[in-house]
Amino acid sequence: MRLLRLTAFTLLEYLRSGRVAVEIIALLSLYAIFFRHPMSSDYFFSVIGVFTPVLTLYTMASVIGLGDRPASYLLLARGVQRVSFLLGLFLAACAIMTGVYLLLSLLVLLLNLPPDLTLWQWMLGSLPIMLNIGLLASLMLMLSPLVFPSGWRLFVLGLIALAFSSNFIGGQLLVTMPEALRMLLRAFQALLGGPLVPAFYGFQLAVTRDYGSITAIANLLAQTSLLISLLGLSLYAFTRRDLIFTNQ
Repeated sequence: MRLLRLTAFTLLEYLRSGRVAVEIIALLSLYAIFFRHPMSSDYFFSVIGVFTPVLTLYTMASVIGLGDRPASYLLLARGVQRVSFLLGLFLAACAIMTGVYLLLSLLVLLLNLPPDLTLWQWMLGSLPIMLNIGLLASLMLMLSPLVFPSGWRLFVLGLIALAFSSNFIGGQLLVTMPEALRMLLRAFQALLGGPLVPAFYGFQLAVTRDYGSITAIANLLAQTSLLISLLGLSLYAFTRRDLIFTNQ
């Protein structure tokens, strides 16, 4: 009950601060730009699959901003456990994004429903999208000043950049590298890119909604496992470090 009260308090503070105006404007703008013309269900989930991670970046950063201030640390001094405090921020951000997604889906349902989009198809496409929202929110929570110190945040960001390095390390630069260095780089890219596969395949699964193979079920399990791992690591790190008053 304390966790639920803290989540509700964070949501209320988020609404009172006016930060939710960005989500409302983004929602209405997305519908006006992309969803006013006739469309298919594949197009709907393709746009949603790109829109929700981008908005999650803002929403989670804003919620973390509410938690990472001296006034919020008073809650911890009043007996709220650190795990509950961090989970309250995470659940509040996920609740906001879920509300945005449901409102956007309702607009499409009432004003411009794709002819091939049924309730069952919507549920199949929504599941991997919501898991991707949770994945990105948990990753941002882990990289926030509340959880990891600056050194560890830079280290994790460096690993993520190395996983995506194939997009900007290539051509002449790759040719000039020694063979051993190229092999080592490919090995690191393959190793570090593995955890990113469930999120990218989750986007594809939302678009196709093809659950006929064991790969689809395995990817949902992988998304869930990765979400639990990132969130568990964040909670563990937060309980093991001293609070830093970044605004002082």
